[in-house]
Amino acid sequence: MAGIESNPKAHHYEPSQVYELGSEPQTASITEYKRHPVYSPSEWLLESISSILALGLLIGIAVIFWYMDNKPLSAWRASVSLNATISILTTACTTALMHGVSTFIGQSKWLHFKSRPRKLADFEKFDGASRGIWGSILLLTTVKWNIASIGAFITILRLAFSPFAQQVVLIEPRDVIASANTATFGYAHNYNRSTVFTDMANAGIENVLQDPEMQSSIIQGMYGISTTEPFKCPGVCRWTNPYISLGFKAQCRNVTRATLQAAACDGGKLELQQCNMTTPGGVDLATRYHFTDLGTAYYMNASSLMKSGASDELPDTFPEISRFAIYRSTPDKDFIMQDINITDCSLSLTAYEYTGAKANGSDFTFANRREVDFGVKNPWTLGTDSATRDFNRMYTNESTRGDIHIPALKMGYGSLAALAIFFESTSVSTEWVVGNFINANLGFVAALSGDVDISDRFDKMAAAMTDSLRYGPNSQSAHGEVVQSEPFVFIRWRYFIVPIVTEGFAILFAILSIFSNRHSRRVPLWKSSTLAVLACQYEEGPGLIQSTGRDINEIRDEAEKAEARL
Repeated sequence: MAGIESNPKAHHYEPSQVYELGSEPQTASITEYKRHPVYSPSEWLLESISSILALGLLIGIAVIFWYMDNKPLSAWRASVSLNATISILTTACTTALMHGVSTFIGQSKWLHFKSRPRKLADFEKFDGASRGIWGSILLLTTVKWNIASIGAFITILRLAFSPFAQQVVLIEPRDVIASANTATFGYAHNYNRSTVFTDMANAGIENVLQDPEMQSSIIQGMYGISTTEPFKCPGVCRWTNPYISLGFKAQCRNVTRATLQAAACDGGKLELQQCNMTTPGGVDLATRYHFTDLGTAYYMNASSLMKSGASDELPDTFPEISRFAIYRSTPDKDFIMQDINITDCSLSLTAYEYTGAKANGSDFTFANRREVDFGVKNPWTLGTDSATRDFNRMYTNESTRGDIHIPALKMGYGSLAALAIFFESTSVSTEWVVGNFINANLGFVAALSGDVDISDRFDKMAAAMTDSLRYGPNSQSAHGEVVQSEPFVFIRWRYFIVPIVTEGFAILFAILSIFSNRHSRRVPLWKSSTLAVLACQYEEGPGLIQSTGRDINEIRDEAEKAEARL
């Protein structure tokens, strides 16, 4: 196979040497480039505008942060959301900022090649740094640090600008307190029914009309029926003020041994045996027993301490209203009474202080409920409106006790008398005999017999009666505050350091770039223009890339007229 003959017309290329851009050979004259005012479009007008715009946008973002800090999100009235606005402004800020930075990096490469001979590959690295992150990393890691290194650092730091600016804004719900007439619960300083007595002139305390709401509360408490507080609240509410309201309290104790020791019984072993006894509280009880025939399983009696008459003084036992005694046993097959239990209870008038009321949906609670200490056993005084106390009102004077301000309280004597009479009636006081016996009056046998906790039931009865006063005909409304959860804006300024540092470096880079180029008239102001290469030519003799000394505007004008083909 014949060898390939050399082509006598083939061109032979010699390796070229590349030196400093713009360096003058020894025979060349020094070229100086024309400089215009800084505000000229041919100088740094656009870059200055973009840098100032970026600074203005950053200040605008800071003003928004300052205005919205610790305010509800609803304070932002713009049609565009707060987060979207910050996103738009940060994007615009980084765009304006990087316009100047990329241009300053592009101009720095001409300074770089002017100082001394450089590798031509540095030209591409500077150009890449003016365009993006990867080029900036290469510039910082492969080229000796210079003024353009600041721009490369800014380009990399720009990645954190928007995320950190967004991180500044924290939106979290906060409870907002607002007074509202719709948030109420009841309390009462007075209890006096409008119609207490009959119209008959000779009617006495026994003819007092009963309060059906109070009777209902007594029954609910005795049967352990829980009722919902009839408060009003549109969502979550609170009451910061303390409130004092009239109420009742019950106290019970086991008096089995003391009562049985004082029992007196009649009747033989094989005949009806009846026992009478009196509790330490002074309430009478009675039981009956007949061998293999019958036996008392339950007996409840009540004694009123509300005396009737023309006296102008309250009873010595006041504010105690009634006393109760409950006998319970479990007769065996021969009706012999086993597991006898006797409980003494009392019901008294009192007042309570309610603090820290809160409501959430259907739940209503008090942080604390304590009985008011008047400082004396009986703070009540009976008025002298009429000749008999049955028609008079009782009252307490306004006072202060410790940290509690006690308002004036009022109550009709007849209202309490009616309550005491109800307890003495067969609706409450009754007997239950098992065996050969007809029980006519049922009372609260079903609620209190057996192993029911008597003390707990009386406490519930007193609480229900207290609620009846609080929401009865003399109820007052305690107005509270509505607690609404509302999103609030919290500014975390520490995250704003990154955008501030980025902008600070950008301003510094702009100033250094402008001043360094103003003092280097022998360096062309070509910035990042790709057409600037057309103003350079390679001179084989000295091995230099030499500029033609043309202004960037001349190069652009020539490019508009010239045509090229690859």
